[in-house]
Parts: sequence; structure tokens; C-alpha cells
Amino acid sequence: MQVEFTIVLEDIIVFFIAVIYAVIILTFADIGRRKMDLGSDFTRKIVHLFAGAAIWTVPYYPHPWVATFVALTFVIMLGLANTERFGRFFAAMARPEDLEHGSVRGPFWYAVSITILTSIFTFTGYDEFYFVAGAAIMIMMLGDGMSAPIGMKYGTNHTKQIFGSKRSIEGSLALFFFGFFGAMLAFWWFGIFSLTVFTPGTGYVNMILLALIGAFTATIVELVSPKGTDNVTLPIISCVVMLLIAMQMGLIVF
Repeated sequence: MQVEFTIVLEDIIVFFIAVIYAVIILTFADIGRRKMDLGSDFTRKIVHLFAGAAIWTVPYYPHPWVATFVALTFVIMLGLANTERFGRFFAAMARPEDLEHGSVRGPFWYAVSITILTSIFTFTGYDEFYFVAGAAIMIMMLGDGMSAPIGMKYGTNHTKQIFGSKRSIEGSLALFFFGFFGAMLAFWWFGIFSLTVFTPGTGYVNMILLALIGAFTATIVELVSPKGTDNVTLPIISCVVMLLIAMQMGLIVF
């Protein structure tokens, strides 16, 4: 598909709305750490659960490829998170091991995954199929974001060490259920509200089935991903699987 690589005022406006939203989330996490004495585990989850929602602006770009630069902006910022300028955000997102090597690997790869998925569907002109990428990102945001705190609180008696990461039945179930909810949100926003992809009747059945497949795939991928890699493996593999299934359903035709 031919892509028009130009930028108009509306692209710039939507870009800054998305960036400002993400900065507000980061700032809230920083204030929570400094002023409200919230631990970095909690503030990091705030970022994980909400910052990625900037992707909801994608349908509003006259030229959707511009949306890629929102995530890319934060890839660069997170790459510099241990510098004086961005150090306050670094402290709000850092794990203990991050403090040792001076980088926030989890949030960094989180932003990288969003950049990759958004660029694939927008730079190619296939932004009408972004509902698949959006679902994969939302599964990472909500599913993976909720699996750790729920697993740590309720799964202490069922914890297993898998490839360096602690996993539990409760955490995996949380990922599946919240991932399914996240995928459904994405399908509604990108596949019903913004575009007519899922229609009443059979279309809704396909939407539920695709969300279940995406959430299940993400649960398995997260379960076997080596420590520190799930922010890449989970959204990328989930997206590929949902894309292939959506093609088989006839929802996507290239």
C-alpha cells in the first residue's frame, strides 16, 4: 500500500497530545514516589498499566505513521533514563537490578515493542489492521501488568522458577483474564469504534475468539520467556499469532 509521508497540523496536534499524556503518567509515578512515599514497584506498575494507552490516539492521525514517533520518543528518553535530566523518571521505574547496571530495561523494551508494532502497521499503510497490534500491546499493558502484583500477593504457595523468573498459577491466570479484557478493549476501539471490522453477530464471536487466542498465547509466552524478555516476546508473538488467525477468519486480507 502507498503511504503518504507528509505531516499536517493535525498530525502534530495528536502527536503532542499522546506525548503529553505519557509524560503525565510518568510525572504522576514520579510524584507518587517522591511525595507520597510509594515504592518503585508500585510506581513502575502505574507506568506499565497506563503509559502505553497513548496508542489510542493512532486512529486520529491523518498520517498514522507519525504515531510511531511517540513510542520512539520514549525509547530515546528511557535510554537516557539514568542521566540527570531524566533521573527522576528512572527512580520511579527502576527495579533493584536496574539500579546496579544503570538502565530501566523493562520499560525500555516495553517502549521498543510498541514502536516496532506501531511502525509495522503504519509505515506499511496497513493501519486499518492496527487492531491486532493494539490488542497485543493492550495484553502486554494490562495482562502482564497485573500478573506480577497478583502473583506476588496470592501465588506465594504456587511459585515456580522458570528460566530465571518466578511464575505462579494465580499470576498466569491474571495475565490471561486481564489480557483478554485488554484485547477486547483494543478490538472495540480499533475494530468497532474507529473502523468497522467486527460487526454484530458472527463478528462479535470472532472478536471474542481472537481475544481468547491472544490472551492464551500471551500467557504461554510469558510463562516460558527468560527473565527480562517478556516485554518483547509477549506482544510480538501474540501479535503474530492473532494476525495469522485473523487472516484465517477473513478479518484481514492483504
